Amino acid sequence: MRNHVRAAAMLTILCGTPCGASEAPAADQKERAMVTNGMDEARFWALIEQFGRPDREARLAALRAALADLEPDDIQRFQAQFDRQMWRSYRWDLWGAAFVAMGGASDDGFEYFRAWLIAQGRDAFERVLGSPDSLADIAPNDADAMEFEHILYVAPEIWSEKTGKSPAEMIRFDPGSEVQSGPQGTPFREDDALLARQYPHLWRRFTSAGM
Repeated sequence: MRNHVRAAAMLTILCGTPCGASEAPAADQKERAMVTNGMDEARFWALIEQFGRPDREARLAALRAALADLEPDDIQRFQAQFDRQMWRSYRWDLWGAAFVAMGGASDDGFEYFRAWLIAQGRDAFERVLGSPDSLADIAPNDADAMEFEHILYVAPEIWSEKTGKSPAEMIRFDPGSEVQSGPQGTPFREDDALLARQYPHLWRRFTSAGM
């Protein structure tokens, strides 16, 4: 099930709409536009932040219970807003910060890192987006603790359970003309001297050379 959810999410991001889907009628397009705009940001972040438990399983269970109380369209709006924040944070400068803090970050690792960063709440998320080196102020010492893969699947799984539909049919965030083929910005270079200059606080905290 989880692999199905993940595959559906990736296809939707790549295609903009579920791959293979026919063009929707005007009424359906209007509904899709309402959903892809996402849940109101304040409501979205309130749902993310109200379950600030240190235990991940407890946090996932609480979020799952909260989403299960929502109507399917609101679950889609929650996921669309989550997708939007994932898209906003798909940036090379943030990837470089994750690379230093985690001792490396693959494509999947960076995806799970961004999910973790969203789970830290709005203030932390926006602060790190504004200054990736400030990740040093909130990052745990354990690199594995900076990945939160399972939160990516909660809303699609709940929506699928409530509707009986495949996660591939879930309406997701559509960046429209802003879609990109890769991360925003300039790729970071895996060069110690450059990384130490770009991320001085992270470098001092997480590398043996900076200690």
